[in-house]
Amino acid sequence: MISARNQIKGKIKSISRCTINAEIIIITDSGLEISSIITAGSCVQLGLEPGMEIIALIKSSDVMVAVGNGFHISTRNNIPGKVKKITGGTVSDEVVIDADGTELVSVITEASVKRLQLVEGMEVSALFKASNVLIIS
Repeated sequence: MISARNQIKGKIKSISRCTINAEIIIITDSGLEISSIITAGSCVQLGLEPGMEIIALIKSSDVMVAVGNGFHISTRNNIPGKVKKITGGTVSDEVVIDADGTELVSVITEASVKRLQLVEGMEVSALFKASNVLIIS
């Protein structure tokens, strides 16, 4: 068992390697592309190759939620979707985002949910750094 809430199955579309790191582009069955940056050593150790089936892991606390268009941000993964469900908590809320059939879960503060005026069905973007995407082969 793994505690990362987002466990997304996909295949490796491409790998770009350098001396230190490797960028892995993952594609899901629904066509969603996710970028992961891992060390070159991990890429070799896992035996990663294009076409391999893998699981991308992203902690829900690493997924940010953005509303609106036109913002400039360095985060590699900027995935549009719609709020599917919001579960309220005492301090933090869980926001489930449907990105064309792939669900991403974000845990953000209740204050952020209110400030962003998030409601079910609302168009949002799920944002997370490529270095926060772990890979299981």
